[in-house]
Parts: sequence; structure tokens; C-alpha cells
Amino acid sequence: MECSFLKKIKTYIGVSLPWYISVPVIIFSIMFPILFGCNTYEDVGVILDRCFSFLAVLAFSNVYHIELQQNTVEIYNLLPNRRKTVDILKRLSVRFLFLTCMIGICFASYSIKGLHVYVGQEAGTMFIQAFFSVVAVMFLFGAISFFCVNLSGNMGVGIGIGIVVWMILISILASKLPALFNFFAYGVKADWYKGKVTAIVIGMLLFFMGTSLIDKKQIKVSC
Repeated sequence: MECSFLKKIKTYIGVSLPWYISVPVIIFSIMFPILFGCNTYEDVGVILDRCFSFLAVLAFSNVYHIELQQNTVEIYNLLPNRRKTVDILKRLSVRFLFLTCMIGICFASYSIKGLHVYVGQEAGTMFIQAFFSVVAVMFLFGAISFFCVNLSGNMGVGIGIGIVVWMILISILASKLPALFNFFAYGVKADWYKGKVTAIVIGMLLFFMGTSLIDKKQIKVSC
């Protein structure tokens, strides 16, 4: 009984967070503090905003597509919509928590290396702001990838759209967008938090819409 239960947990984790997603993310999370030098929490937030938003595009792309990769899509589509929805939300939660933990590890690594806090600033407050900034934008781009893959029915197209959107929004032109849609304003503008709140709201909407697509259309995703 116990072995069967552990086997089910192992199988579920394997589906929710396959090694080809987790291993590269772990490697990059270790490499970021080595490759990118940062002196302050603002610097860390700016760098990780871009790094983890890009990783999220890749990490959230095959939440449903993995059923096709494992040749189980026809069986999976026979499940009741409610059960599929709950399962997809669990998978999304596992990947979100995993990436959030990796963000925390990166911040810990930078803290060990040493970060400067200016007079009048509190290290705790600066950490919370920077951490929130990175998690919010990661959430948004994970949602963009998840939605685009399910909308297009093609993993390559979905990832491609996510990368194009990422490249546009990190560009200099995007820095001129209104605060509510300037998702990479942390460390640059005082009202950066407005874009982060918008990112969370849009992310929630796209995750909901992407999950609804699976329920209503029983998507058969192609490579």
C-alpha cells in the first residue's frame, strides 16, 4: 500500500514537474548569481525579472502538452472537466512554487555574496520588494506561455509568441508604456508596483482562460 502511494506521488510529480523542466531551471538558477554581478537588491530584481520571466515561458508551456508527449492525451480528455481543471491547477501550482523557490535560492546566493543597502533603506523591505517584483513578472509570463500554447494548439507557436512578447516588453520602447503596463519598471521608476499588480491580474485571467480552453475544446496539441 505504501509503495503504491509513493509511486503515485512520484508519477504525479514527474507529470507536474518533469526533469527536463526542473533540471535546466535549477542549473540556470545556480548560474545567474555567478554570471551576473549585482550590488543592490534593485540590481538583483532587475536581472532576475528578465531571467525568470524568460524561464517561465519555457517552464509553463507543456503543462497540458505533456499528455501528448506521454501519449495519454486521448485518455486524459475523457476525464470530467472538473477533474481536469483541478489537475491542471495543481500542476500550475507545483511549477509556480518550484520557480518561486528557485527565485528565493537566487536571492539567498546574492545575499551571501553581499548586497549593499543605502542609508535610509531596510534590507528586509528591499528584499520583499525585489522578490515580489520577480515573482509577479514570472507569474505573468508563465500565464502567457500556458495560454498561447493552449490557444494555438501548438507548443512551438505558443513558446514563440511568449518569447516575442518577452522581447518586446523588455525593450526600450516598452519602457515608455503607462505604469500599469510597464512590467519591467522595477529599479527604474518609483511607481513600478503598478505594473506588477497588473501582471498578477492579467496572469490570473490568462491562466483561467487557458484552463477553460482545455475543458471546452479538449485540445490535441501538436509539436
